Amino acid sequence: MPDREKISRYAKAKAKEGKGGELAAILLEASEANREFEGCLQYEVHQSVFDPDTIWVTEAWADQASIKASLEADSNKELIAKARPLIEDIEVIELVPLGGIEARLADPRTATAKPGYKLLQVDEIEDSGASHGLGEIQEARFPTRDLEASQVGVAAFRMKPDQRQPFGHHHDKAEEIYFVVSGSGRVKLDDDIVELREGSLLRVGPEITRCFEAGPEGMVYYAAGQHMTGDGDIEPGWWTD
Repeated sequence: MPDREKISRYAKAKAKEGKGGELAAILLEASEANREFEGCLQYEVHQSVFDPDTIWVTEAWADQASIKASLEADSNKELIAKARPLIEDIEVIELVPLGGIEARLADPRTATAKPGYKLLQVDEIEDSGASHGLGEIQEARFPTRDLEASQVGVAAFRMKPDQRQPFGHHHDKAEEIYFVVSGSGRVKLDDDIVELREGSLLRVGPEITRCFEAGPEGMVYYAAGQHMTGDGDIEPGWWTD
């Protein structure tokens, strides 16, 4: 099985008598812990209508590597240790999804938005550029989760002067819109190179690989689009000429 192939998992756990609610509570903790993993696309806990000691977990993962990373995380190891004494029997099956209406259900246009509002300052968001060793090239902040958004994703980038991102990336389903707040630069879109300046608005469709390069004064730009976890891939060293 290819390592990058999406995986569905279904677990049926029979709790010891009277322990179904306690087991379900631990598995719900696991669902929150797995929010930290980009490769976790779904983790839902269900309780049988007919037997409160029978608990089902429905999972979807971007690939086997994501499942492995989750199981090796200290937070999940602790929860597994807490859950194990409560379980009488468990059955886990793994499947490769072939299709159906999953794409419609995952469509951000049909996702339920959280009521109310949330205000943040960009500099309150973790700089992923620094944490991934790219501090000399750019600041990169991804506030979608912090904003508790479900229908739209947003990212903020501050590129250093005359720097180019060391990778290209594309999305499989989502389109994105980029807005240059200040500075100037270029972006490579498949085989095309497009000039950018303050006030530029750029739409990029799915499947197009893109990579940004800042001009001599640097470049600040935002990206916004449909929020689809696990949608797309990064290609290191894509723009080298």
